[in-house]
Amino acid sequence: MHSVGAILIVAGALAGIAGDWMILIRAYRYGGAWFFTCLVLPFVGWLFASLRMPRPALPLTLSFGGLLLMAVGYCLLGAGT
Repeated sequence: MHSVGAILIVAGALAGIAGDWMILIRAYRYGGAWFFTCLVLPFVGWLFASLRMPRPALPLTLSFGGLLLMAVGYCLLGAGT
C-alpha cells in the first residue's frame, strides 16, 4: 500500500498545483491585488474562484480533488497513525 499512497500523493500534488495555477492566472488577469492576495494567503484563491470567476468548476475541482488525493495517499502510507 505504500507505493499506492506515494502515487496518490504525487498525483494529488500535480492536480492541486494545476488547479491553483489556473486560479492564479485568472486572478492575475482580474487584477494585481487579487493575484498577490491569492499568492500570499492560502484560502483566498478558493474564495476568489468561488466569487469572481465565471467558470470556477475545473480549477476548484482540480484543487480540492488534489487535496483529497493527497490526504488519502497520506493515510495509505500510514502517516496518520
